[in-house]
Formats: sequence, C-alpha cells, structure tokens
Amino acid sequence: MKNVFCINRWLEPGQYRLEEVFADIRSYGILYTIFAGTEEIDQVIAHNRVFVVDHSYEMFVDNKDGSIIIGLAHLRTSPDNILYLDIIHELCHVQQLRQGRNLYDQSRAYVDRDTEIEAYLVTVREARRIGLNDEAIADYLRVAWLTPQEHQRLARRLNVIVNMQDDDPKS
Repeated sequence: MKNVFCINRWLEPGQYRLEEVFADIRSYGILYTIFAGTEEIDQVIAHNRVFVVDHSYEMFVDNKDGSIIIGLAHLRTSPDNILYLDIIHELCHVQQLRQGRNLYDQSRAYVDRDTEIEAYLVTVREARRIGLNDEAIADYLRVAWLTPQEHQRLARRLNVIVNMQDDDPKS
C-alpha cells in the first residue's frame, strides 16, 4: 500500500502550526481515535505548536505546554511513513497531556510507562493499517535510547513479532 503524506520537509528552524508541517493532517482519520471529535481535533490543530529545531532530536512533546518538537534532520531525511507515525504517536501524548497526565514519569522505564504503551498501541495499529508488516514495525520501535532487551519487551507488549537476530548485539 503506497501512502502519500503532505509533509513540509524544507522548513527552517522555528515555530509553526501543525498544518504548516503536516498540511494534510485534517485528513488523518486516526485523529478520531485519539481525540473526542472534530471540535477537539480543531482545538489541537489550532493551538498546538510545532518547533523545528536544529538538534539531533527525532520528535517529542514538551510536557509543559504540549508543543511538538521535531529535529531538523529527522524532518528532512526520515521517510514519510515514519514522520506520519511519529506525529500520530506524539498527538497521542498531546491528548494524554490534555488529560493531565505526566508523559515523562521517571519512576518507570520508558517501555513500561502507560503513556508510551497507549501511544504505541495506537501507532502500531495505524502502522498495520497503512501496510507495514511486523518487521517494519519492529524496526520503527527500535529507537536509540532502548537496549535490545527493552526493544524486545516493548515489541512483545505491542504484539509485534521481532526477529531475535535483529536485536542480537553479536550479529
């Protein structure tokens, strides 16, 4: 399945509206799974800001105000489907923050935080809907700050099959 997303990759560092980065965001049907309806989606799109920064970050939500931070290199070089899945994941966090939840609870490991599991469940379901197989989803879940064991634990919690050789540091 070929997916075409309208992502403005050539923005300079600065502050933007969601629609300035993800021009077709209103067409993302998954938003109705994340938010209560059109009114809430409109509020988030109108009020949440995106900051493009010249740092090695990928994408994350500021726990203070719900703004979304995207690393410039990530925006410029990552495949469309990865950026799409990342914004879906981060919008789940925006909703969690709107509910008063702490996104960065340091008392639990990243792969054990309820907020991460919930956001990844939505993201994995959407990844499957757009045609990614378990190998591609497992690769998506492989982020720099996870050990191979944490990656496997996260994948298991999300019912994603991981080729154990891919997480073996000796291979």
